[in-house]
Amino acid sequence: MAEKEMINKQNIRTKYLNLRNNLSLSERKEKSRKIWDKLMAEPSYQKAQAVLVYMDYRSEVMTTGLVEELFKKGEKRVFAPRVEGMDIHFYEVHSMEDFESGYQGIREPKEDWEKLFTLQMMSEMKGLVLVPGAVFDRQRGRMGYGKGFYDRFLAEYIGLNSVALAFSCQIAKRVPVEEHDIRPDLIITEDEMIR
Repeated sequence: MAEKEMINKQNIRTKYLNLRNNLSLSERKEKSRKIWDKLMAEPSYQKAQAVLVYMDYRSEVMTTGLVEELFKKGEKRVFAPRVEGMDIHFYEVHSMEDFESGYQGIREPKEDWEKLFTLQMMSEMKGLVLVPGAVFDRQRGRMGYGKGFYDRFLAEYIGLNSVALAFSCQIAKRVPVEEHDIRPDLIITEDEMIR
């Protein structure tokens, strides 16, 4: 990728992360709740037997409360990501005690290969992966944080339903996407669903 393009991508990412960072904690909580409500009403979520969550970091759409609700209801299997080298793997979690501080200080499940979400599992049950990101557009373009973890994961787990959670302030006119960038099936903000 040309250096100019890299700088442009970084400028776009920084601009939208700053907008997200400017939301107060109470705004983030309120908007996150609206996003969860929309998610829970979504047929792909309702049909899912396994939900692959991300654990919120910094000013991302909050998922901790959602994960706690999932644990309480006990209706779905919950898997969370762990960074391993240049990839993420999802491990089943049953309570907040199953997490430890991991990559960049993000809460991650403890490594336990018996709890790993596999392609075999994906073929046996309906799953849904929640995807974080820095900036999105109405064509479902997504820009993450530059490491490509979710693009690589989704490229391997083709056919797994994906829903990106974002605040309205993270929706841009257009996000520069490359061939290897994978668009989520749906983006949910507090104000809209982008299919």
